[in-house]
Amino acid sequence: MRHQPGERIDRFEVITSLGEGAYAEIYKATDTDSGQTVVLKMPNPGLFADPGLFQRYRREADIARQLDHPGVQRGVDGGQNRSEPYLVLEYIDGTNLRMVLRSRASNGHLPLETAIDWGRQLAAALAYLHAHGIVHRDLKPENVLVTDDGRLKVADFGTAMLEGARRLTWKHLSDSLGTPDYMSPEQTQGERGDARSDVYTWGIMMYEFLTGQVPFRGDNWMAVMAGHLGENPTPIHKLRHDVPPALEAVVMHAMRRYPANRYQSADELVADLERLDTLDPATYDLTPEPSMGGMAMVNSERRLWAMVGIIAVSFIGIVGVIIALSIVLR
Repeated sequence: MRHQPGERIDRFEVITSLGEGAYAEIYKATDTDSGQTVVLKMPNPGLFADPGLFQRYRREADIARQLDHPGVQRGVDGGQNRSEPYLVLEYIDGTNLRMVLRSRASNGHLPLETAIDWGRQLAAALAYLHAHGIVHRDLKPENVLVTDDGRLKVADFGTAMLEGARRLTWKHLSDSLGTPDYMSPEQTQGERGDARSDVYTWGIMMYEFLTGQVPFRGDNWMAVMAGHLGENPTPIHKLRHDVPPALEAVVMHAMRRYPANRYQSADELVADLERLDTLDPATYDLTPEPSMGGMAMVNSERRLWAMVGIIAVSFIGIVGVIIALSIVLR
């Protein structure tokens, strides 16, 4: 870590390191002007040498400045008077959801009341984000914080998409967008995704809350991604008998393979979660969907032929240079 406890970074004094990821170092710090405890997210120096990754940081900074919702980690500083680029975020006294799931889960799953409460909180946070043109695109337990009183806070907008933003770099960063267990089928195919992609991921997380496992598993990430594209998840009631049919219908509808078959917005999802007692499970068609495998194969084949073409053109260019040099040297 580049900074030590007690070290001063502009008006912020480092308290301790909170960890290091692929793109940034995270510190708990004190704002010496206000006395507020904050989080400093400091991009790794190598990030600024890569235009794509630097754009990713810039976009996260733009998004952080817009956020103000109890279910979302907020930015708390406008970025003025900095000696170097970094984000200043709300400090949340809590634990990431992955750790909580490991410690709280009973018989591999959460108590029903907790699962419903957390599902509603996440759906409300997504509805807020989508209303502000923000698609998270990497929602997963590692990117959600849980406070001591059971409040969830969605965090880490490093791969989020801002509506209306230029497409620059994001298509090329698709291999690092999302996590296979929680990626929507369209993201698996290399698409940017939209609000419905977050809805799908919400469904995956709820499935895990209720059953203690994600719906698609495999020996490697390719097998998991193939599951999203071609397999049909085991119905929840076959893994847990106390889940109300209406709740199962909501979760399975959110997880429909084709975006057009899912909830079209998080607002629709929130509305159904608020009327679980009166919701008729037969409202939704939950019959098995056809595989997206053929579409994925076409996309993969196109990428393969594009790569072959680039290699061929490069080879011809190198050969041409060698021939030209040999003529000149004669």
